[in-house]
Amino acid sequence: MTPTATLELQEGLLVSPNQKYWDLGLKCFKDGDLATTAIQKIWAAMPPPASLNLLAAIVGALYGDTYWATTKMDRNHLALDIQASLGINPSDCQKAANYAFSRWYGLLVRGNFGDNGGIPKTGSITASPDVVINGKAPLTVDQLIRMWNQYNWDPTPGLKNNTYGRAQSVNIEVPIETPILRVFYSDAGFNPPPTSWIQAFTFDNTATSPMQGIAPGPVLVGGKIANTDSFAFTPAGSGHYCLIAVVGSEFFTNNPLDTPGNWNSSEWIVNNGAAGWHNVDVPKAKESALKFYNQDNVEEGFVFEAHCSKVPEGTRVSLGFADKLLAQAHPTQSITINKPYQVVTTEAQVPPNFAGDLVVGIDGKALPADASVDVRLNWRLPPGHPRFLDAVERLHETTALNLRTPINLPLGSFTFVGK
Repeated sequence: MTPTATLELQEGLLVSPNQKYWDLGLKCFKDGDLATTAIQKIWAAMPPPASLNLLAAIVGALYGDTYWATTKMDRNHLALDIQASLGINPSDCQKAANYAFSRWYGLLVRGNFGDNGGIPKTGSITASPDVVINGKAPLTVDQLIRMWNQYNWDPTPGLKNNTYGRAQSVNIEVPIETPILRVFYSDAGFNPPPTSWIQAFTFDNTATSPMQGIAPGPVLVGGKIANTDSFAFTPAGSGHYCLIAVVGSEFFTNNPLDTPGNWNSSEWIVNNGAAGWHNVDVPKAKESALKFYNQDNVEEGFVFEAHCSKVPEGTRVSLGFADKLLAQAHPTQSITINKPYQVVTTEAQVPPNFAGDLVVGIDGKALPADASVDVRLNWRLPPGHPRFLDAVERLHETTALNLRTPINLPLGSFTFVGK
């Protein structure tokens, strides 16, 4: 949450004393003021000792489009704007900007059930409960919000499936008036480049849908919303898919990622709080192909792991490559389940600009409802790699830095579950 003080009584309601500064920031935004002008006006209205953290949070939240830099909010840009506008010590401005962009402001699409808006996202980042498929049956906004704390993923191949996205207003203390949803999909896998995303359209053939709460009107602080117009997702066959919900508003347009690259794809997904991925499905055959990409123009090392939880004893779980050259260099790895939790791993040096299939075998009894096989892709970054220090900073891997050992940077996961 942004810095707060004791609540004050205003027109019979308890409100934060910081509300006046949020309201002033909103007025600046609606008047078309530049972010630097808003910084000056809000700061001038704050009696000493004024809070740089609060100032940075307000401006960063309301001027999201100003500070979004392809894959994340630009902390340095915000810090420079504060310093240039107020003449304050640069290190204090940087600390305030770092504080502001360490959480998400506005409409949050959860990456997983534990996602509370921290940036970068942690835990599984491709298991969003806010990406919803309900087969042939449409759902109302009321139903979608009442099912807030549960997955709803029931695609029917060959039919137009009713598809939805949800979001919640977090950390921002002004109403959001124009929330919209866009939906994209790709083949099942880990790190699909933006060129592989296919846009879905509503049943009325529009590219966006408005979103609202149970009661129509602006989205208030803490308000939960869903799209009013269902998207029609038509999976061609019995394969698996990745669905992406991208939410925008007047404060943050949230255009989809348009710059490929392993790092860009990784950074976008963990720093964009208003986008959610759902890579969870029920296995439909003994073998499933999951797409992976080396989006860079040099060879890279990838590590694949299948984390098997409560899988029936005797099941054979395997990881292999469909590409003949990769398969010859890296034979299929497998385990036979005899413990409640086991992991099978394989790895490969993947050619530049390469799209391949990881073949996941789950050969045994059907997975029970509490079982899962979570298949993860990690990008192995040795010391000296151009992205090694960036990965150290993101993952706080000071041990790897001191010992000069490789870092495994998560690029995504796909989870097979029981039913």
